[in-house]
Parts: sequence; C-alpha cells; structure tokens
Amino acid sequence: MSQVFVGCRHPEHDYFYRQEMQAWEHAGIAQVHSAYSAVTGHPARFVQDAVAGAADTVWQAIQDGAYIYVCGDGRRMAPAVREALAAIHRKHTGSDDEGARQWLAQLEADERYQQDVFA
Repeated sequence: MSQVFVGCRHPEHDYFYRQEMQAWEHAGIAQVHSAYSAVTGHPARFVQDAVAGAADTVWQAIQDGAYIYVCGDGRRMAPAVREALAAIHRKHTGSDDEGARQWLAQLEADERYQQDVFA
C-alpha cells in the first residue's frame, strides 16, 4: 500500500485534494499521514514529524522498493524530510551520518528519491 504524507496549516482551511486522498484510503490504495502546523495537539505538526512517526512503515516501504517524491517547500520542509529519512536509515541499519547520506544519494541515483520543491 502506498504511503502519502501531506501537510498543511489546518485541515478545514488549506487541505488540498483532501477528498481524493480520503477516497484513496477508503479504496485501500494509500494510507494518508497528515501534519497540521496550526492545530494544537495534533501528533504531527510538520511532514517530517509524520514521516518520523511512521518510521517503521516508511522503512518497510523503502525496503519493498518504494519511490519517494517530496513536493513543496524546499527551504525548510524538504531538508527536514530528508533528515527524517536519514534518521530512519540510521535507526534501522546502525549506520552513521555518512552512511545515511550515501544511502540517500543512492536512492537519488536510482531515481527512487525525487524532489519538486520551491524556495
């Protein structure tokens, strides 16, 4: 099953494609993980928090051949998601920062990690 991570300020104000993603979940196509930066008490404030919260699921998906597409803010979110993925790699392999960097670079070289971000 696909894993989709989406972030916005508030689900009632700026959650684009919400109905489509809910339909994916209902159809069993994807599991949607949300992050809301303006909702007090929500378990994930930012996308990287949602990724970290689903670390084992993310790791298993990557081991099963998942492709990672990061879209959105290139200044804060994309580097933070990249670090969350590196932390997941370190946790599951015992590698150091350099090993995690090389792993991410290999995912990019294999075109399994791609970004479409803006500054």
